[in-house]
Amino acid sequence: MPARIHSTVLLTLLLAGTAHAATFQRWTDAEGRIHYGDAAPAGATAEEVEIDPDHNVHEAPPVPRFTPAAPKKRPPPRSDAAAQRETRERRERAEKCADYQEKFEHLRARMRAGYKASEYNRLMEQEETLRRKIKTYCD
Repeated sequence: MPARIHSTVLLTLLLAGTAHAATFQRWTDAEGRIHYGDAAPAGATAEEVEIDPDHNVHEAPPVPRFTPAAPKKRPPPRSDAAAQRETRERRERAEKCADYQEKFEHLRARMRAGYKASEYNRLMEQEETLRRKIKTYCD
C-alpha cells in the first residue's frame, strides 16, 4: 500500500511539472484582439509561441554587509558630590514645577469665579508669567 501511494505521488509530481509547458498558442479573434492560451478555438489560425521561463527572473540585489555601530562612549564617572548636586537640583526643579502649577490652578479658579474689568490686565500678566515658569521648570 505505501509503495502505491509513493508511486501515485511521484506520478502526480511528474505530470504537474509538464503541465506548465513552455509553448502557447497565439491567435487573433474577429475583432482584431490578440489572445494567448493552451489551445486556439476552432476556426482560428494560431501560431505557436515559445515562452522563455527565465524571462522574468531577476537576480536579487546583493545583501549589504553588516557593519556594527560604533560603541557609544560612556560619560566619565561622576563623583558622589556631583551626583548629589544633580539629585538636589532635580528635586528643587520638581518642587518649583509643582508650586507654579498649583499657583496657576489657583489663579485660573479665581478667574473662573469672576473678576473686575480693572483686574483683567494684571491677572492675564500673572497667568502668562506662570505659564512661562511652568514651561521652564516642568519641561
